[in-house]
Amino acid sequence: MSYFEEVTQKAKAAVSTAAVKAREVADSAKISAAIIAEKRELDKNYRTLGQWYACEHGDGETPEAVADVMAAIRASQQKIAELQASRDAAENAECSQAEEGAVCPVCGKISDSKFCPHCGAPMA
Repeated sequence: MSYFEEVTQKAKAAVSTAAVKAREVADSAKISAAIIAEKRELDKNYRTLGQWYACEHGDGETPEAVADVMAAIRASQQKIAELQASRDAAENAECSQAEEGAVCPVCGKISDSKFCPHCGAPMA
């Protein structure tokens, strides 16, 4: 066997080994991606179950094991309600200050300048 035939056979063997390894890596990556997708689905289902449970047992029927979590949920819900109320109050205050400035014809924000500071449109 000549030197070139030997090198050719070694190259073919290396290429086939590389192809097998590449296939194994690709299969492993597909499995890893499937595992990650399934974990996301599981997390989504856990969140849905937890939300259902919190809604169903929100009024005093809470077992001691989850009482702390339910208290945190109630505190978060109360904080969200307070923040929404303050946002609504700020928006109402903005509307009452309309006399102090002009309303932008594009975005509806109030400004007393020639151009809207929010979107840049000329104020009428």
